[in-house]
Amino acid sequence: MDKNNTEIVDRYVSFMNIDCYQHASDVIDAIIEVTENEKYDNLFWKSFKAKIPQTYFDKNADEKVLYHVCASVFYIEELFETSNHLVGLELMKNCEYQCC
Repeated sequence: MDKNNTEIVDRYVSFMNIDCYQHASDVIDAIIEVTENEKYDNLFWKSFKAKIPQTYFDKNADEKVLYHVCASVFYIEELFETSNHLVGLELMKNCEYQCC
């Protein structure tokens, strides 16, 4: 960096214009789609789906939906990898990197 350069770089990244609720909802949509196949559904996913906040079903933006997804990132990625659900992997990647 040039010592004469007095420009200050702001490293703060805001969440403005990032719809984390929508990202998380898209991930849940993909989970529900994948687990419709009994091969990929098990007690964990049954429990996960039972705990999906009502606001997801009401399509009412709520941070609980994001928290539900972010708490299970590695399990969700494994589900999408195992089922070869490339769209789901991309959705989870976007949600994780931008919001979790």
